[in-house]
Amino acid sequence: MGLVGVANGIDGDLRPGLPSQMVEVHDPVRLLMIVEHFPQVVLDVIKSVPATYEWFENQWVKLVVLNPETSELWKFENGRFLPYQTLKDDIKYVNSEWDMLESTQENLPVVILN
Repeated sequence: MGLVGVANGIDGDLRPGLPSQMVEVHDPVRLLMIVEHFPQVVLDVIKSVPATYEWFENQWVKLVVLNPETSELWKFENGRFLPYQTLKDDIKYVNSEWDMLESTQENLPVVILN
């Protein structure tokens, strides 16, 4: 409700502060959808329903398209699909996930388990 709080039940009792609780402990996340199709086709489909298109336009839902012919990734940003560039070309291999879990309290990186 106006980014002030959350309405509790059908009576609408306002519980102030809940939208911002726990963000100091947990990273806020958004749903990521990955669709295997051609970017232009996906763009036409999501634009066909304006209410749903707002979810992507306002970044409530993240959208990535995998081109079935080229295997290129395209990320939806600012009303269009842009080529996605990975941050790293190589992914670290690890022998044990327990070593990673015990070494940090931060979010874990993407790795390949041997």
